[in-house]
Amino acid sequence: MRELAGRTAFITGGASGIGLGMARAFLARGMKVVIGDLLQAHLDEARGLLGSSNRLHSIRLDVSDRAAMHDAARETADVFGNVHVLCNNVGVSQRNSLDEASYADWDYVLSVNLGGTIAGLVEFLPAMKAHGEGGHVVNTSSMAGMIPVPGFAGIYATSKFAVRGLSDALRLALAPYGIGVSVLCPGLVRTRAMTAGDLYRGAHERADPAIELRDTLDGGMDPAEVGELVAGAIEDNRPYIFPHGEFVGEVKAYFEEMLAAFPTEFTMDERRRLGEERRARMTAEARALADALGKEQA
Repeated sequence: MRELAGRTAFITGGASGIGLGMARAFLARGMKVVIGDLLQAHLDEARGLLGSSNRLHSIRLDVSDRAAMHDAARETADVFGNVHVLCNNVGVSQRNSLDEASYADWDYVLSVNLGGTIAGLVEFLPAMKAHGEGGHVVNTSSMAGMIPVPGFAGIYATSKFAVRGLSDALRLALAPYGIGVSVLCPGLVRTRAMTAGDLYRGAHERADPAIELRDTLDGGMDPAEVGELVAGAIEDNRPYIFPHGEFVGEVKAYFEEMLAAFPTEFTMDERRRLGEERRARMTAEARALADALGKEQA
């Protein structure tokens, strides 16, 4: 999507951190922006930071609530019309170690990180495909979705690996509709997202959602910088957004270990060979179509 001005974007987790950075970047490019977030106080704060604009709308939203996501999609269309950019950005983590996690821990993280992404796709994609004006989806994964992490972040990593795989497949599926897909894999960013899970858990357990439990993660990248990277990736139809260069060595070693595990000598049944060649050919054709979207609009 070379031209963002006049287009509409919907961002979950848009009231702080990376989501707020995306909103800033999109508004600066002349887009109409809807931000969804869990607490009204955070939405009010974001509106103050983003300034008064008739191109900005906010919705209080729990992304794990499918009915609420349905209503958010309808409200967005009522306010700004066709949606062109969907950013599934909300992310939470658990406190317990992976080997000590309960069903509740699993349900809570996956319902937000993976379930919220799925809900965004189910509720927004049909209209994005139908209006025929093209578009883009950005799913926020993490560097924890690229390389394994120990301990407390295990369920978080599970959800983020899933989001990455979903995004890779979705890019191929949406290309025929002129819709690009990018997966964002940040490292440490100055955001309150990692502790935002306390608020989601509190809301689910009917605790007082007015209690502020978010803390800024110091030392991370400026979320406004990440937002600019996301906007540029949409304009250029880039499949991957990696803001943090310090992970190159780890990622390379991780994938080299996997490649080294493949057999170098093997036999293949002719039927299997034909099937795999057909699959590889279909995948290559779909990838070429997806990659061509940005070039066609250049």
